[in-house]
Amino acid sequence: MTVFVEDWQAAYGSPYLVQPDDQGVSGAALVEDGPEFKAHPGVPVNGRHERIAFVDGVRRGEAALYQHDQLSGQVARGVAGSHACGGVIADGEHRPEYTDQVVQRLVIWGSGKTGGLPDVTGGWRWDCRSIADEAPEAPLAALQQRMRQQEAVLADRLCADGYLVVVDGPLSYLRNLDLPVVGYVKTHSKALLAPEYHRRIPELRPGERSSIFSLGRDRYSCYMRLAPVSGLSGPWAGVVRLEVPQSAGLLPATEVVDRVAGIVPRYAGIAYRDPRAPQNLQPVGALEATLRHLLGDPGLAYRAVREAIHKLSQVEAPA
Repeated sequence: MTVFVEDWQAAYGSPYLVQPDDQGVSGAALVEDGPEFKAHPGVPVNGRHERIAFVDGVRRGEAALYQHDQLSGQVARGVAGSHACGGVIADGEHRPEYTDQVVQRLVIWGSGKTGGLPDVTGGWRWDCRSIADEAPEAPLAALQQRMRQQEAVLADRLCADGYLVVVDGPLSYLRNLDLPVVGYVKTHSKALLAPEYHRRIPELRPGERSSIFSLGRDRYSCYMRLAPVSGLSGPWAGVVRLEVPQSAGLLPATEVVDRVAGIVPRYAGIAYRDPRAPQNLQPVGALEATLRHLLGDPGLAYRAVREAIHKLSQVEAPA
């Protein structure tokens, strides 16, 4: 028996969550290299670094809320929270720079309910949104969805400006799939390829990507080993998955993943700086820390919500 230790710190779970009996996703099939599974080295354009933009977002639920209708007895769930999105621009020559950092603070009500919170001292204010879903966890899920949508808007714009864009996460929320944008997936929750191919993914060496395969009707995907790992690390340590749009065709998709695979290994996370190294890229880790700082102190955010609720109850109290 061989025993390994996970590179990610335990508080972040494991990046590899595939069950042993997972048989792969129906419809996911290799579209490059025929029926063979091959490894390809990353190839930067003309051997040089190009302008690349990393996009990511963070979100935080800050207070769970509910409305109680005394006449009907109905309870509607809500959440007060915030999300932020931004980018990091790098060209291989100058220090990477942050761009387009945006913060939004929201109250999201489920069950179709509405109702805002009054502003409170310290610049705390919330926009109000409503969703029809009655599930208790729905408002927090809606906050996550809005963060992803904000990431997609920024990714679209940066692609239109000529950047090669790497979005932290899948491409699920992109509006324009004709752009050369790449999804960067760190966690593997299920097998996508048939077992005979899935078991060969750990064979990838640092800087190599796998053969491309189709993923649904709108995306291609491939696996890549980002960086060297120690002999104590598991077989999937340092393995990430890339997604690209299918709309432009296989050849342009191949060129894009080769470009990304030729650049991003130099940005692999460093263990003493990032508990999710090496998968979590250094620009993304720094961006996440900056965005969380922009959200403000979570304790102060919670206290601000309580102050707003108290202020609202005084306004609504009968004379």
